[in-house]
Amino acid sequence: GAIVVEQKNEKLIAKKINGKYWMYFGDTDLFMASSVDLIHWEPLENEESKKMVSVLTPRAGYFDSRLVEPGPFALYTSKGIALIYNSSNAANNNDQNLPKYTYAASQALFDPTMPYKLIDRKATYFIHPDKPYEITGEVNNVCFVEGLVHFKKQWFLYYGTADSKIGVAISK
Repeated sequence: GAIVVEQKNEKLIAKKINGKYWMYFGDTDLFMASSVDLIHWEPLENEESKKMVSVLTPRAGYFDSRLVEPGPFALYTSKGIALIYNSSNAANNNDQNLPKYTYAASQALFDPTMPYKLIDRKATYFIHPDKPYEITGEVNNVCFVEGLVHFKKQWFLYYGTADSKIGVAISK
């Protein structure tokens, strides 16, 4: 899961919103859970059906047509909660620029006071397999983002490549 955090100076601290901590979780669809203590979590459910509420879903015709999964923590800002998410391209109804089942990462923005409310979502990925070690490996065509570290005023984004190696992208 990706817990919502806020950057305070050089530290990333779990952020309470409306008295609760929030986390994005799941695969295929993204769901949410809340907690008052960061230990015990309650999924966000529809009161009537008692089913978990999906806050981000795959989209036909896009790079994320097969599944969506959370990446590293979600970053709270006054403009919204930025979530980096991993995705997979379906075999059909997909982005024709990528091979089927390609894993790529993108970003979504959620409301800062209602973390389950999607504000915006990028139409394309910001990282995808395009280097030999990302294209060929244990599982081909994979860039799967998992770690994000802020160090000396730069962001380091760690990701798995073809389920065989670890890469890092650095902000400038």
